[in-house]
Amino acid sequence: MLSVFPKVKKQGGVLLQGHLVKAKGGFYFVQGSRGEIVCCRARGRLKEFGIDLLVGDLVEADPLEKVIEKIYPRKSHLTRPPVANVDQVVILMSIIKPPLDLVLLDRILISAEASFLDIIICLNKMDLSTARDEDLVKEVKEVFQSCGYRVILTSAVKGHGIDEMRKALQDKLTVFAGPSGTGKSTLINKLKPELGLISGAVSRKTERGRHTTRHVELLGLDNEAFVVDTPGFQRLDLKGISSKELSSFFPEISLKGPCRFNSCLHNAEPGCAVKDAVQNGEIASWRYEHYIAFLKEVRQMEKTYFHKKGEDRK
Repeated sequence: MLSVFPKVKKQGGVLLQGHLVKAKGGFYFVQGSRGEIVCCRARGRLKEFGIDLLVGDLVEADPLEKVIEKIYPRKSHLTRPPVANVDQVVILMSIIKPPLDLVLLDRILISAEASFLDIIICLNKMDLSTARDEDLVKEVKEVFQSCGYRVILTSAVKGHGIDEMRKALQDKLTVFAGPSGTGKSTLINKLKPELGLISGAVSRKTERGRHTTRHVELLGLDNEAFVVDTPGFQRLDLKGISSKELSSFFPEISLKGPCRFNSCLHNAEPGCAVKDAVQNGEIASWRYEHYIAFLKEVRQMEKTYFHKKGEDRK
């Protein structure tokens, strides 16, 4: 929940304490507890110390000089999208137009898990789903619920699931993440129509959405909730994730065991409890396949990193 701070006295004036709701072209928009917004620059000393201001930051700003004087410690920090003080992430995927991308969903899950944030998976555009999609939706929902994730089914157009989503967002700062065209802006508009966010169509040729959100912005809803509509993306790398810790971001894998070897990466090692669980149907085969693909990707990045490090020492 975003805290409301009292104003702080300063010689010759009063400092405004609030949240950075938008950053654009070197200008920062700070919103106070009464809803007032001041467009500011960052104080030079913040830049000198290499402090990058992020949407979601709690700051002190001088409304007369229109400069940000201070940034408060962050309780959380995302790099993509670059947002501070996030409570939870809603990963929004569509069932169709664009088609459900489970690989990208798992990539975003890893990023959210690595940031120690609460996670909600939202499957949108249920109004477009057909009888053929029902089995897929049921399986995906069951798999992720068994991993401990909350799954909400919505139709931003028809309004289905909106009340459940509104309750899930209450008193939280929530980032909406996912590929373009899945209906993030449309869903947020349904939660608060006055926002009037622009929604884009999906390309018939690529079956991908067009970017309509150009920058990260903090948006206030009516139930003490704040959401961030982020620019969509089709790819997310796994930088900063090691091969040893990757399995910890797959709950069903990290809780399975014990394997014969403590250092088991659940790939080609004998006596692997995870591989046995996949064979027995206890772990979804597609989730395991994604894990193996990500493991190869991470190990290649590690190999490249250590090779470069060795070259630098020569």
